[in-house]
Amino acid sequence: MKSILPLTALCTAILPQMARAQVDVPPDGLRVSPTVRLLYDTNMLRQNDDLVTGDTDDLRITPTVDLTFRRQIGMHLLTVVGSAGYDFHQRYKFLDRERVTLLADGDLSVTGYCHARPRVRLNLAQANLEDQGVIVGNTQRTQDYRLRVDCDRPYGFYPVATVGYLKTTNSADARRKFNISTVLGAVGIGYSKESLGDVELNFSYERFRRPHVDEAIPTLRDGAENYAAGILFRRAVAPRLSWQVNANYIRTKPRADGLPSYSGLGYGAQANWRPSPRFSLLLDVDRSSRNQSSSGATYIIQTDVGLRANLKAGARSTITAGASWSHRNYKGELMLDPGEARDRDTTRAVTAGYRYTLRDRLQAGLELRHERRSTPVESYRYHYSSAMLFVGLDL
Repeated sequence: MKSILPLTALCTAILPQMARAQVDVPPDGLRVSPTVRLLYDTNMLRQNDDLVTGDTDDLRITPTVDLTFRRQIGMHLLTVVGSAGYDFHQRYKFLDRERVTLLADGDLSVTGYCHARPRVRLNLAQANLEDQGVIVGNTQRTQDYRLRVDCDRPYGFYPVATVGYLKTTNSADARRKFNISTVLGAVGIGYSKESLGDVELNFSYERFRRPHVDEAIPTLRDGAENYAAGILFRRAVAPRLSWQVNANYIRTKPRADGLPSYSGLGYGAQANWRPSPRFSLLLDVDRSSRNQSSSGATYIIQTDVGLRANLKAGARSTITAGASWSHRNYKGELMLDPGEARDRDTTRAVTAGYRYTLRDRLQAGLELRHERRSTPVESYRYHYSSAMLFVGLDL
């Protein structure tokens, strides 16, 4: 998918905490789980320690109701994962607000080998302060709609098409100029052969816009057009190993005069290796041109690398560990926020987690994270460590 939609990584970024705790999806049915999460963070406001004095830590308590649903209806499959709750901060109470997430996926058999795969993602939560750049309570609302249609045959050629719409809005008056919308479309043709795997050639188009910036500054034509053409190769070598790689030529053209365009290589790789039934290792690499609602950049060239390991330590316990690296180059910065231009930044993070089933329906877990960002701009540097404890009951 990433070869067809360079924006995929953005659309699925900021995974809800519900998803981290609610690992399993029932094979066919409904699961409702009241859950309480306690998060201790050493730097809740994502500030540079060299520039602030006093305490920066905070404790956040989030009671939620988590929901997972899967239903097979004939040849059609529907999966829904959602969570609704409220954040209560002990120190920074201006950050108290709702936290709602929803991810719905469908796999609809249209005819023969043809499938329609709709996806809807909704998210309401406090905007990430590390990307927002200013300290203000702000509910960021993201609506992401996507539909992929393909006729993936076991042998021979097949068509692929994707359309999507992404909209992000901000509740704080000072942040509404960062509201952004993206329209995307992609077409491609694939070839499948059992001994070879799948090969897809594709072309995609995306349109980035900030409507409130155009209204506030009539002489500015904000936004950009993003074009990509590429190839994807996907294969399941064995039940224990599956992988795909893709490469794209990217061309991003800002609408405003005088802003730099970008032409270059985009690429991606995903691999899932399961050497034993108890252990799995996942690798994800992506480089693409994107937009973002939290900065004044017209577009961002971003490279992400992630590695995650899962170990089923026993009948009741699971251990996870991971590491990630992300580098961003901000292009065409409009200086909508006060201060210096961001230019570029690099973020590194390591995670570890433990999940234990206390009883058949009662589960608890602990997740640890350390993250550090480096950048030429001193005010955007930060590091923090966090620990999250959760307890949930499956009804």
